[in-house]
Amino acid sequence: MNSLLGIAVNPFDLKAALLAGHAQHPVLIHFPIGLFIASVVFDLLAVWRKQPILATVAYYNLLGAALTVPLAIATGLGAWRWQLEGATLKGNLQLHLICALISASLIFVLCWMRLRLRAKGMPPRVAYSP
Repeated sequence: MNSLLGIAVNPFDLKAALLAGHAQHPVLIHFPIGLFIASVVFDLLAVWRKQPILATVAYYNLLGAALTVPLAIATGLGAWRWQLEGATLKGNLQLHLICALISASLIFVLCWMRLRLRAKGMPPRVAYSP
């Protein structure tokens, strides 16, 4: 048996795993990261191959990343509240929070830019990717 927060948990007990106070954050954080990276790859492929369908795939990946960022942030704040009892963040955890907020801001700004480009019917250019 594993122990989460001092509570014995059966590894095959789905209800206990989903309701654990901090278990969702390590799982959910991978969705915006993966979708954002996939968006960048498809954007570069769209520019390189001059394929508009790849730019559309990149747009939807970025949109998916923007939609999952609030869940990742909420579960991270929940884990901080439940696991650390809201203690002052310092060191690596403070750096983790700063990097998370910068990354979330980057994803939201890029999604906003893509929405504007898409509304004008313009594909992203090479300068958009950096």
